[in-house]
Amino acid sequence: MSAKTVYDVIVVGSGASGGVAAYALAVRGLKVLCLEAGPMIEPHRDFHNHKLPYKWPYRGKGKPGKYGPLPQGMEWKINEWTENLYTVPQNDPYALAPGSKFTWTRLRAVGGRTLLWGRESGRFGPLDFKPKSLQDGFGEDWPITYEDLAPYYDKVETLIGVAGGAEEVYNSPASKNIMPAFRPRCGEWLIKKGAAKLGIKAVSFPLAVLSKPYDNRLACHYCGACNFGCDTASRFSTLEVLFPKLQKMPNFTLRPNAAVHRVLIDNSTGKARGVSFIDTANRQEYEVEGKAVVLGASMVESIRILFNSHTRDFPQGLANSSGTLGRHLMEHVAFNAIEGYFPKLAGRPTTNDDGPGANSLYIPRYNYGKKSSKFLRGYRLTFETGCGMGPGPGANLPGFGSAYKKKIKELYPAGVTIDGYGEGLPFASNYVEIDPDGLTDRYGIPQVRFHTNAEYDHAFAMRDEMYGQMEEILKASGAEILPYEKKNPYPLGSVTHEAGGARMGADPKNSVLDQWNRCHDIQNLLVVDAASFTSHPEKSITLTIMALALRASDHLAEEIRLDNV
Repeated sequence: MSAKTVYDVIVVGSGASGGVAAYALAVRGLKVLCLEAGPMIEPHRDFHNHKLPYKWPYRGKGKPGKYGPLPQGMEWKINEWTENLYTVPQNDPYALAPGSKFTWTRLRAVGGRTLLWGRESGRFGPLDFKPKSLQDGFGEDWPITYEDLAPYYDKVETLIGVAGGAEEVYNSPASKNIMPAFRPRCGEWLIKKGAAKLGIKAVSFPLAVLSKPYDNRLACHYCGACNFGCDTASRFSTLEVLFPKLQKMPNFTLRPNAAVHRVLIDNSTGKARGVSFIDTANRQEYEVEGKAVVLGASMVESIRILFNSHTRDFPQGLANSSGTLGRHLMEHVAFNAIEGYFPKLAGRPTTNDDGPGANSLYIPRYNYGKKSSKFLRGYRLTFETGCGMGPGPGANLPGFGSAYKKKIKELYPAGVTIDGYGEGLPFASNYVEIDPDGLTDRYGIPQVRFHTNAEYDHAFAMRDEMYGQMEEILKASGAEILPYEKKNPYPLGSVTHEAGGARMGADPKNSVLDQWNRCHDIQNLLVVDAASFTSHPEKSITLTIMALALRASDHLAEEIRLDNV
């Protein structure tokens, strides 16, 4: 009988955090097992990025009622292009406490949510890591500084390929390893000029999309379909960039269809000794052993695993001596966009404005030194213009017949939308727990229940200022604004930027993780996804997730080399 394999590190998850951690550990020569709850993805089979709406039976929207009632913010994610990738909530429900809303986006497949992410790759700035001491006294500081993470931002940008500009903006550092930015569309230039009249700067939007060939990957061919997958690996995903390299390494093993249930603890040492998982094909439970365990399954899943791993020493969840596990959940302040059109662009010839699947310019936070008495911190704005897959702003106007069609065609190339993200605040009252009523997922693993509310005074005040500022920018740019309704702030999770719940901190009494993403209570157990976040600035979080995962993995590899694990 052969001896049982003991891995140096078991990594749970294969997306932005798990995939990067597995790669960082394997290239250091460690014996790594990566467990992914979903299947392997074949882009040529599973992506439909070049399929146009009229080629789908239901124009891409799916058969009415097929997906059930989708939570707010998920209606644009699950459709005929992506239904084979996302988990449909009615097929695998989670629980909500009375009065709570949470939009939990699950993508169980090798590559995780990097398969369909927005690709924004901006860095957090120095103030973002010290919001309590350097901004306004609210919340907690991270146990690390921007200077601690900056070298890992450099490494991640080199690894994934980022296009953007080198222009520095206060507290929004530019990428250091970049390729040329994508050229803005006509309407973006108009927004840039209009914002400049107001003293507001628009700069290149950093995107993990290749503007030139890089690392044996082709440059973007401007199909604009990044949210449906990429058939040329021009936008970064761990599936297409990291796993082809990993699978050539003899010290790396990938096991898909492995839904991790709990972390296993050695009772004699108090350390993590491995994990238990359900094989989603045969529904059998298995155990694997490792010297260290790294959770990078995404925020909610990593927290769920820790709660389900409770022991006699940790009855309220593994590594939860602080009582903060699952608490201080955060998400961007977000709401509906304002739509309009540029009269000077109306009636111009139709052009292909798809581009790299996102805007080429954006407006970083600019309210430093001009703090509001009604809300803390600030926001950034993005805008999209030009010809796209939809019919444009004319379709939202009332009408019928040939005159109506003519109006749609006239305004189609002139459309503009503007929206933004504001900083979300960490409240202990926004939390997740294991459902006390016994709800389980399709594999019998105890499921979560959310106690979350995004409609608080700070969010409403920030929303109101953002609406006013967006209107002012549009008017200064020469745009006509279409009628719109002010919507309440979207639920936590709605823009797929949820964070917190196992936050980093210097004090083990009010945090779960230390400065190296190790659990204070169990130092060979790491959490490297967005659960580790201490604050949630207005920037997108994925680049920071990857930089933290790389930094934590480098430190863990060195500790293993020194036999300190």
